[in-house]
Amino acid sequence: MSALLFSKISAYIPGLMNLSVKQIESPLIKTCSIWRSLEILGDTPILLILESMWLGSTRFKELKDRTGLQKALLSNRLQRLIKNGLLRKGQAVGGSKHLEYRLTEKGVDLFPTVLTLYVWERKWGSADSRRNLELQHEACGSRLNPVPVCRSCGKAFGLHEVSFVEGPGVGLMPASYSRRRNQVTFQSDHPSLLRGSVEILGDRWSALIMRAIFTALRRFDEIEADTGASPAIVADRLKNLVAIDVLKARPYNHHPLRNEYFLTTKGLEYYSVIMMLMLWGDKYYGAADGPPVILTHTSCGAHLIPEISCGSCYKTVAPQDVAIVGLND
Repeated sequence: MSALLFSKISAYIPGLMNLSVKQIESPLIKTCSIWRSLEILGDTPILLILESMWLGSTRFKELKDRTGLQKALLSNRLQRLIKNGLLRKGQAVGGSKHLEYRLTEKGVDLFPTVLTLYVWERKWGSADSRRNLELQHEACGSRLNPVPVCRSCGKAFGLHEVSFVEGPGVGLMPASYSRRRNQVTFQSDHPSLLRGSVEILGDRWSALIMRAIFTALRRFDEIEADTGASPAIVADRLKNLVAIDVLKARPYNHHPLRNEYFLTTKGLEYYSVIMMLMLWGDKYYGAADGPPVILTHTSCGAHLIPEISCGSCYKTVAPQDVAIVGLND
């Protein structure tokens, strides 16, 4: 990297002088709370562990049985969750000698993201993956239909009512990431709320491609630059996202063939998952100056701070007010 280029970009990357040579030589992308969140959560085993904990599993054996993960892999991911502040490990409640894993406040704050995954799963996931599990809103006694609403006006909104601009935390950052092996297969007969929907969020590159397309980047080179992924990874994930009917490809050039990628209805409805993940990332990994992206609810004109409400009573849904129906059926 030339000294001139280094000096030009150093103002946009807090702590650039403290980065390693390897990080500096990585592709530079815009600062992104989603990227930072996916460094932890863009991993199928991690999401299966978190889901199992929301379903009531707290001990190692319970987590192993419910997730179907191998012992070594489960242990590795539990340690990663503890290191990143989402879990804590301690003595079981009631004086038992058994050790338990519990969500920290940071882990609990992922609950709105989980609810949006649940909504998408109920509509688009396979029946075998979710079986008879449903959520009930204890505050009103109704089966829970989570709805994203604007905190300012209290009304539900869709993607067409959301606009965004760069925020004070925008800048550049190296597209460095922890290398992982391909996602492992797992076997579990336990019911699952989210087993199908984590196929996208549980793969970092698929989720980043969805982020790019939500911001109207549709061509291969645009997606490659925005995600920092290699051409082979981009090609593989685009092929898979088309195969599961989240994206559709349309040629814009025939010789040679070049495609643009558009969201299907199924893909479009994944926007709330990406949005809630971004807001969680803003809270825990955002820049000191503020978020990289600011959302506006165009219907009321206010800064958009989404909340998840019950579609029956319209009250904000809290984790302690939700029960799982069918877990022991």
